[in-house]
Parts: sequence; C-alpha cells; structure tokens
Amino acid sequence: MNIYSTTQARSNLSDMVNQVKYEKKIFIIGRNNKKEALLVPYPDMGEDYLPLSEMNAQSSSFDFLKKEPNIYSLKDLQKRYV
Repeated sequence: MNIYSTTQARSNLSDMVNQVKYEKKIFIIGRNNKKEALLVPYPDMGEDYLPLSEMNAQSSSFDFLKKEPNIYSLKDLQKRYV
C-alpha cells in the first residue's frame, strides 16, 4: 500500500475522502516514507457509535504505557469504589 505524503494528502484530500467513502479505499499518510495516519471509511454502526477503543487497540496510541511502572495490583483493581 502506498504512503501518501502530507503534501499529497493536503492537495488531494477531497478526492481521497470520496474514494474512501464510495470505493472503500484506505489511504496511509506519512512523512519521510513513515506511516503516521490512516484514512479509513467511517464504520456503519450508527451515528453515535465511534469504536475508539477498538481503533486504539489496533494502533500504537498507548504503547507508552508499556514503559510505565505497574502502580496497581490485581487486588487494587478488584476493589469497588463508589
């Protein structure tokens, strides 16, 4: 799959959005030939539903947490707080 530069994406954004919407194409946008963003069709799951957790699980959005210390034990997580 081709990586489109931010300059290319900016110049062709309207056309790219139409291709995503009507032809279900997916575009990768990046800089220096590195993948940075994904332009995908909006899921047809109702107007108010946006699967952010699923999208983040598939991305590297929370990779920084792997370097964080574990500050909660399993016992802490099982407590109920009201």
